Amino acid sequence: MFISLGVGLHAQDAPSGETLVVTTTLSVSDFSRDRTLFDSGVAVGRDAAMVPVSGMNTPGEIVEYRLLPDSGAPTPWVALGGSDGSGTWSASISVPKSNNWLRFEVRNQSEPYVRAMTSHRFGVGHVIALWGQSEIVRLRTTTYDTLQPEPLLDGDSVQAMWMDGGTPVVEHLSDANPQTSALAAFANVLMAEQPGDKFAIVFQAVAGTGLRALVDDTDASRSWSEDAALHAFATADGQSVGLPAMSWFASPGSVAGTYEEAFLPLFTGKLIDGSSVTFPAAITHGASSYQADHWFGELYDPADTRWIAYGPHRFDITEDMANATQTALGGSQANMVNKQAARESWRALIENPIAAGYFLPLGLEPLTYVNGRDDGLGSWTDMSHPAGNTDDGAPNLARLTAHAILQSAGFSSWSVPEFDASHWEPDGSYVELWTSAGSITTIRQARDEPALSETFPHWTNVLGWQINGQPAERVELVNGRVRVYPNNAAFVAGDVLNFGEGGASGMIKFPEDAQNATYKDLPIVDVGAHGLEGVPLRPLPDVSVLANPLVPTNTSFVTTAAGPWFEDPNTLGSGVSAIQFSMKMAISVPTSGARTLFATTGNYLRLEVLPNRAMRLRVRDNGGTVHLDGVATSSGLVSDGVTHKIVVSIDLSAGYARIWLDDVLVIDETFVSATPELPSNRILSLLATFGGSYQTEGTVYFAKIWYAATSDGSDPTVSAHKIVEGAASAINLDAWKKGSNAT
Repeated sequence: MFISLGVGLHAQDAPSGETLVVTTTLSVSDFSRDRTLFDSGVAVGRDAAMVPVSGMNTPGEIVEYRLLPDSGAPTPWVALGGSDGSGTWSASISVPKSNNWLRFEVRNQSEPYVRAMTSHRFGVGHVIALWGQSEIVRLRTTTYDTLQPEPLLDGDSVQAMWMDGGTPVVEHLSDANPQTSALAAFANVLMAEQPGDKFAIVFQAVAGTGLRALVDDTDASRSWSEDAALHAFATADGQSVGLPAMSWFASPGSVAGTYEEAFLPLFTGKLIDGSSVTFPAAITHGASSYQADHWFGELYDPADTRWIAYGPHRFDITEDMANATQTALGGSQANMVNKQAARESWRALIENPIAAGYFLPLGLEPLTYVNGRDDGLGSWTDMSHPAGNTDDGAPNLARLTAHAILQSAGFSSWSVPEFDASHWEPDGSYVELWTSAGSITTIRQARDEPALSETFPHWTNVLGWQINGQPAERVELVNGRVRVYPNNAAFVAGDVLNFGEGGASGMIKFPEDAQNATYKDLPIVDVGAHGLEGVPLRPLPDVSVLANPLVPTNTSFVTTAAGPWFEDPNTLGSGVSAIQFSMKMAISVPTSGARTLFATTGNYLRLEVLPNRAMRLRVRDNGGTVHLDGVATSSGLVSDGVTHKIVVSIDLSAGYARIWLDDVLVIDETFVSATPELPSNRILSLLATFGGSYQTEGTVYFAKIWYAATSDGSDPTVSAHKIVEGAASAINLDAWKKGSNAT
């Protein structure tokens, strides 16, 4: 409601020595509340707001105005124009963004001592609306907040509005009234990144509701009219909301891959095929539909407004996951599948040409915060909501949300970090990935906290990576990059790498992942974002970045119980004191007995695979001394049909025998040999003992033998004595080949 303020007479303005004679009247309509904030239009490339001002005056009089800031000098007087025949005057004035609260003062040009002034102040800054459900409500409600809010950087720059029992309220945040620890954190990000700017935050959020309920007048769970009433309150003096922001996927995410088709009409008024919608309308998406009696065009004009699209935020598991892609049905599995599909469809919506002019660039995805809390009974509860009992919970979600808005709106100098480069080591030993946004770290590393234990295979230094849909089991930070190692022997052509599948949390085990703060192991980049060690890298990188360049070599062959195996046509000869064997093979683990990977006649050297998946090694020297008599691996067990890389290094002179399985040392034995050589008359065999006994079956990629050894398992620098490698057609022509042909 506008209040007309009457004539203000200032005798000191009368000409010196003259009697003050007032022949005109003047009033100015006040704002509906003090510290009314107008949006500066940064979303559409402006830096000023059009502020309406009006009042009553003597007909025909010219009105002039100036702005009175809380501090500093007033602006010069500027003529607005004349009053109409009824004495009404009005104007819309371009007011630049300001660090000050301002008042309008007006006067009559003919009698400049006749003046009026608004009692309520106004400002020009940024008006932001946060749309969603309970995760947004948690940022401003005191119900779950148990923390001491951080001191505010400025006590008069941020205000927040929401509906309280059907009535809109506005709170001006200060140390005396921070509302919640999360809202204080949100405000401090805004003030730190844009010092002096004014902000209004409109909480268009109702717990337990979705977009479809919002626009359907028959759905009582959420009322469009109440959201519209809050919007009307926030814009009561002619303001606009410049930056509505949305990461709304808890309820709406159930539409999964049809998110774009379902909700594009609510933002643009057009279907996915480009045709216009006349509301009310039934909106079809996939095999489903919903009633839309409203759309956001009723609230926001693209001439003044752009949407901030960010997220999805974290979605955590409530039960053990089958695998990283979380493709099984039921419970958390299905929920994570839906969230991944919705994430991809949300991106498609924003990039859809129909949405041009409605959205700013995609913001970051807030992942590095805590959902839920310890239930005191050995598990974790309230997994759908940011925690209110730790700064890493709701306050960090608030900081991430504020940074998402500022960065998308163009206030931040940094880009959202995403994996945009990769290197696949040609031998398949690792893949290295990085981002042009900066050096990658994790919260745990940034805080210098101990790494996770090895309790579960997916508890790596960096969480969230999958290899062929399974959790990566060794991921490290190397010089600001992420290095992913193969789960088996080596990466090969056709292997698929991905990051952030499912709910993008990297979580596999419930409640252990939550209890051990695995969110601290997601990759982040320190971009200088206030209040954060870093911002998370975007999940689901572009497929071109992760594309596997390894060339299919077609060099594998298959062995059966009948062969082939390989025997050296010559004896070892004298002076052989070291042997190194390297193999990449998918082994068929025997159900009984043992199978030989390599051996010498006379049982001087022999490496076997046992039915319990262990490897067993025998080492005997030229003097007949047995140094290892069937020492078996207790860790590093081979898996049936899984490709492994196996390296055996034996040096009789140095006195050691070592085995690596997939680059992990699983046997390390030392000894002293009085006769540190092998007998010269022994014959070396691969994949079986002499004559084909104990034949190993499976798919072989290569087998190599050197008459030299290295202590770390790397290939010796001397030429290999024998390499068995190639397609079956070549293998079957090999001079060492015995038994049936390879296939």
